[in-house]
Amino acid sequence: MSDQFGQAQPGYQPTGQPSFGQATQWDEPAQNPALGPFLQRFAPDPDVTTPSQEFLAYAQDKVPGALVELWANHGLGFYGEQRIAIVDPGEWMGTLQAWLGADVTSVPVAVTSFGHVYHYDSVDGRDRIQCLDPHFGTNVVVGDDLAAFFNEHLPSQHSHLSDLEGPRGGARNKLGPLAPGETYFFDPILALGGQVSPNTLAKGDGREHLEMIHERAYANG
Repeated sequence: MSDQFGQAQPGYQPTGQPSFGQATQWDEPAQNPALGPFLQRFAPDPDVTTPSQEFLAYAQDKVPGALVELWANHGLGFYGEQRIAIVDPGEWMGTLQAWLGADVTSVPVAVTSFGHVYHYDSVDGRDRIQCLDPHFGTNVVVGDDLAAFFNEHLPSQHSHLSDLEGPRGGARNKLGPLAPGETYFFDPILALGGQVSPNTLAKGDGREHLEMIHERAYANG
C-alpha cells in the first residue's frame, strides 16, 4: 500500500510530516457516514484493508472528506462482492498517467471489475469525477460531486456497475473471484477487434492489462 498516494505525480508531494500518536477525527466510525447509500448497496468485502494514519493524514487536503472517511472506517479493496475496488491512488497513478499524460491533475479512486478507472480532481473549487474506459478508449466526466457520485450514480442503472452485472457474473462463474489488483477483461482486447463474449473472458493484473491496451491500441493514435 502506498502511504503517500500522490508520489507518482508532480504537485502531490507531502509538504511536511504529520503528527502521529494522537486521536484523530477518523478514530471512530461515523454514525451517519457520508457515503452511507453507497455502503448499503456495495458493502465492503471481508478482505478490505485500512490504510495507515500517515496515508489518511496526507490525504485530508487532497480529496474530499467523504472519501477519507470511507478509507479510514472501511478500507481499501473490493466492495459489493468485487463489483468495484476502492483503490490506493498511488498504486494506480502510473496507469492513469500512461493513458492521460504525466501532467494529469486527477487521482484514481475506484476501479470496476472490468478495469474502468474512476478518477477525481477539483476544478474551480468543484469536484470532478471522470471515468476512463480502457476497452473503448474514452474518458468522460461522470459527476461533479463526489458524494453524489458514490451514493447516486454508482448504485443507479446508468452506471458501469449496472452494465457489467451480466459480464461480471459470467466471468466469476467461468474464472472465479478476483485476487487483489486483478480485473476481468476480454482477450483479444476489444480495441483490436476482440468480441464481448463468454468465450473471450479472461482475468489478470489490472494495471498491467490497462497499460498493455494503451500501448498496443492507443499509444500511436
